[in-house]
Amino acid sequence: MIKKKLISLITLLFLFHLTSNLISNDIEKIQIIKEPYYINNLELMNYKENYILLDDKPASYFIINFWASWCAPCIKEMKSLNSLQKKMPSIRVITISQDKSLDLAKNFFKKNKHKALEKYFDKDKKILSKFSLRGLPTTFIVNKDYKVFAKVEGIIEWDSKSFMSWLNEN
Repeated sequence: MIKKKLISLITLLFLFHLTSNLISNDIEKIQIIKEPYYINNLELMNYKENYILLDDKPASYFIINFWASWCAPCIKEMKSLNSLQKKMPSIRVITISQDKSLDLAKNFFKKNKHKALEKYFDKDKKILSKFSLRGLPTTFIVNKDYKVFAKVEGIIEWDSKSFMSWLNEN
């Protein structure tokens, strides 16, 4: 009986340690951009092929996610991005598809129904040219003044308490 309790306790401690490392690793993945830049005039094309400027709709923060429907990590993080938007309505979570065609991106969202996210398509890769990406997914964090000040290469749990606290502190 004591042996079972000890094994259970060790298992719980291990899981707690693993979980806390995952949370801290998410925050460690956030890279502060050494030379921040501004993107208030960023032009985005929505899925109806209409163009808007980023500064047409202000927000406290912008989370700008570059993704593609063929990218497994991109697909995995969509749920937490959608949840973040629901939890923090004062921010704008903007997804920018890097798919070969708009239909691929549209079909992904028809199937997966992440309705809280803003959806855009980088038709001529003009948006991509304004950012420095090494791969997908890459997400940029932009303040209310449209200053790009941080980025994440890869995935994190965007809707975690640790990320939301970090965002509110920056």
